[in-house]
Amino acid sequence: MRSGISAGLMGVGGILISFGAVIVVLSLFARQGDTRIELPAMTTVMTGSIVVGVVMFGAGYLLGRIGRSADQSKQPERGTA
Repeated sequence: MRSGISAGLMGVGGILISFGAVIVVLSLFARQGDTRIELPAMTTVMTGSIVVGVVMFGAGYLLGRIGRSADQSKQPERGTA
């Protein structure tokens, strides 16, 4: 169950990071035209999207690491007799 949540967080985080990267490209093109009035809104959405995406991706990664180490600790240790 934990791996599904971890994968979901990392997936949504990656999508938000990609969305922020697309907005970066759009804002670069918007600087050349008459759409300068929209730049503050675009940079706000871009920054928020990237920050939330990185936080979600990081939380999913850390949750996956915690789940993996907890699964390994449940297995009995094999020793040579």
